[in-house]
Amino acid sequence: MDDNAQKELFSFSYIDAVASHAGYQRVQPHVDHDSVDGILMADFGRRPRIEFQAKATELDIVQGSNLHFPLPVKNYNDLRADTRTPRILIVVLVPKEKEEWVNQSEDELCLRRCAYWTCLEGSPDTLNTSSVTVYVPTTNLFSSDQLTDLMQKAERGDALC
Repeated sequence: MDDNAQKELFSFSYIDAVASHAGYQRVQPHVDHDSVDGILMADFGRRPRIEFQAKATELDIVQGSNLHFPLPVKNYNDLRADTRTPRILIVVLVPKEKEEWVNQSEDELCLRRCAYWTCLEGSPDTLNTSSVTVYVPTTNLFSSDQLTDLMQKAERGDALC
C-alpha cells in the first residue's frame, strides 16, 4: 500500500475513534466526487449529520496558532459551497516515521499526533488553479467534546463556522 493510502486509512481510524467515543458513527460514501470522504451521524433529535473531507499529512504545517494546509482547489470549492448538510475539513497530523503512528500495549492503543477541523462555508472565491492555503485554528482540535458541540449546532441548524 502506498504512503497516501496508509495516511487516508489512518485518518479514518482516528476520526472513527473520536466519533465512536462521542457516540456518533461515520459512514463512507461509495464514491468521493464531491469532496465528501465521510458523514458523521447522530441518532438523536432530528438526526443531525456533518459531512467531512479528511486529509492527513506528516508535513510541519503548524505556524503559530494555525495549521497552514494546502488544499486542492476542487476540495476548497466543494467545501465552501452552501449545502443543506454542513461540511468540515478534518486535517490529521501524523508523525513522519510510520513506526511512530501507533503505540500499542496491553493497556492502551495510542494514535499519534492529532486532528483539527475547520469550516469553509462562505469562504471567498479563489483565482488559484491548483491549491489554496487554508488556515485551520489549533483551537479547533477534533475531539469528542468539539464534535459534540458541532453536532449540537447541526441539530439546531446553526452554522458551524
